Amino acid sequence: MQELWLEKITWDDALNSKIASKWTTLRSDLEHVNGIYIERWVGTTCANRESIELHGFSDASIQAYSAVVYCRVMYPDGTNKTTLIAARTRVAPLKTISLPRLELCGALLLSRLLKQVGQAMRIPATQIYAWTDSSIVLAWLFGEPNNWKVFVANRVVEITTNVSCSQWYHVQTQDNPADVGSRGMLVENLKKCDLWWHGPDWLQQSKIQFTQPNIIQTDIERKNNKIQNYKITYNKNEQEKRLLTQFEEFDTLLELLRTITYCRRFLKQKTLKDRIDSKITTEELHMSMQICIKRAQEEEFTEDIDSLKTKKRVKKTSKLKALDPYLDKDGTLKVGGRLRNSELANEVKHPTILGHASRLTYLVVAEAHLKTLHGGVQLMITYLRSKYWILRAKSLVKQCIHRCLICAKHGARVKTQLMGDLPSFRVKPARPFLNSGVDFAGPIQILIKKGRGAHTGKAYIAIFVCMSTKAIHLELVGDLTSAAFIGAFKRFCARRGRCTNMWSDQGRNFVGANKELVEAWKEARLQFDGEISELLANDGTQWHFIPAYSPNFGNLWETGVKSIKHHLRRILNTNLTFEELTTVLCEIEACLNSRPLCPQEDSTLEPLTPGHFLITEAPVTVPDVNLKDAQISNLTRWQYTQKLLNDFWSRWQKEYLTRLQQRPKWLKREDEFRIGDIVLIKQDNLPPGKWLMGRITDKHPGPDGLTRVYSVKNGDHITKRCVTKLCALPIEID
Repeated sequence: MQELWLEKITWDDALNSKIASKWTTLRSDLEHVNGIYIERWVGTTCANRESIELHGFSDASIQAYSAVVYCRVMYPDGTNKTTLIAARTRVAPLKTISLPRLELCGALLLSRLLKQVGQAMRIPATQIYAWTDSSIVLAWLFGEPNNWKVFVANRVVEITTNVSCSQWYHVQTQDNPADVGSRGMLVENLKKCDLWWHGPDWLQQSKIQFTQPNIIQTDIERKNNKIQNYKITYNKNEQEKRLLTQFEEFDTLLELLRTITYCRRFLKQKTLKDRIDSKITTEELHMSMQICIKRAQEEEFTEDIDSLKTKKRVKKTSKLKALDPYLDKDGTLKVGGRLRNSELANEVKHPTILGHASRLTYLVVAEAHLKTLHGGVQLMITYLRSKYWILRAKSLVKQCIHRCLICAKHGARVKTQLMGDLPSFRVKPARPFLNSGVDFAGPIQILIKKGRGAHTGKAYIAIFVCMSTKAIHLELVGDLTSAAFIGAFKRFCARRGRCTNMWSDQGRNFVGANKELVEAWKEARLQFDGEISELLANDGTQWHFIPAYSPNFGNLWETGVKSIKHHLRRILNTNLTFEELTTVLCEIEACLNSRPLCPQEDSTLEPLTPGHFLITEAPVTVPDVNLKDAQISNLTRWQYTQKLLNDFWSRWQKEYLTRLQQRPKWLKREDEFRIGDIVLIKQDNLPPGKWLMGRITDKHPGPDGLTRVYSVKNGDHITKRCVTKLCALPIEID
């Protein structure tokens, strides 16, 4: 079973040949269990017995450690009867530990077993003997526990408590029956193993030679640091300081007060009949709080308290001089103030003074944060001022809110990074739609057929955007399947030409389409050889996916979707058929491709639009003079169109490209997340309190060396997320 765990084999996985062979051997060997007979009577109730002894043996291997106990009954005629009483075996832990430590674990298992059997059979401790073949374990048992490391020291103390170290002896490995339990043996061989059933041969003799190693000293597991003997003295102030440092071990004020209450009950307990664990009363919690306050005040305001006890006034250099403090009848430092004549409650007129650096003050502020239901700064200060006057309270309250995990979740802000440089395919001239992005919009209700009572269905719009010219191509598809998208993609390529690089988000239809296109290219390479294979490989479309849930990486097509919806909302007032909606989309496409790429400063020039790169003019224009009958030679016409195209690209570089120089937002470099940081994963369909937490496992820096995409682990899944979907937690959390 441990090997199955180490191999990480799940419930339905097939076993490998090695483990399957072991299991088959064990299962077939279990048939021999019927041939094993264990004698019930051990001879302890015989009238003529002389004495009864218990002998236990322990051993360990890298696979397991075991303990076995035998009952040895001696008779007056010199004969002895040895019987197996009990045995226990433990598998070695998955975490690798040394063999001496495993031997010590075996000795611990034996000591517990001997104690249990001895109590059950009512055998005196002087007639119980323990055996081990490890000299190191004996050295540990006969040594001082304080000299060993914690692992060894704790076990040595328990072993010697169960079985005295004077009753431990050394046995040879070949005479140790526990070796069978630690190394394992098949049942077929176990039936014939006399060492296991009756112990070593010398155990049945009249006299036993008890041996211990000559040298029982070892440096294994010995503490490295030398403890010097010196006398420790504490005065009253040092003891109180130790008490205040223990406040750091508590996370809530109620936990601290309950602990002090139980300690006070224990110190005041007169008889055993007094119940310490009875219900805590309000008066007891109040007394515990007063004790904590006085100790905290004595630590931070020692000089002020001494001055009030003698001179009745604090020093001029004191930070409490503006509060006019005084000591009440219990010796607690309180605010004198100027509100003695008001009708406020006494606690509000004279609140208790607490310092800023005390752990108790932070626990009080944290308690107020919970009482005010995670309130803000002003609400918490108002709540605290009704009972306490805390120095520098505002900064302490802000610190408490900043460390609160719940408040950090609800107030989390996504992280940004300096806006990256534009990629090469957006700033270099290229044929329209050679580098494109694609996205889907919809659904849109369409009529199945014309006429009264016709049913409606759904349709979607596939938007193809040119990365260089921002030209848009629209295709109407019937569903979001990969097959429907591949059909739209083929129509797009047939009318706009080959697409070398295609970008999209990680929608399921796009991922499926990418897989099907890859399989198609593989099949094409298998069917054709030579130049045709190379031609198909060169004409293939390279697909690129942006990180999941990162719309800012696909700003071009997201803007196109917004523009399309703008026109559709204004012209669609009834449901159209598939053909009618296709016509409307073609008109919208013409309008979008007629938009100027940038504001036109010179009114004499025609604005540069995406349509100029497609048909050398804007698709939606005012009709011009018909030049059908003009006498222009073919060569002159071809040169003229080439000149127009070059002029368009020249204007594209001068007018449009230069406007992309500035960064509209994300203007400064931000500190990057470190691997191992805990972050919140922003989810648009959930409130901040329900956002999942994840751990940064990897960074994916861009060409400029700045990281905008991270690998985040949540549960057993690792996904890539854009930095704008991650929120830094302003607290340290494991």
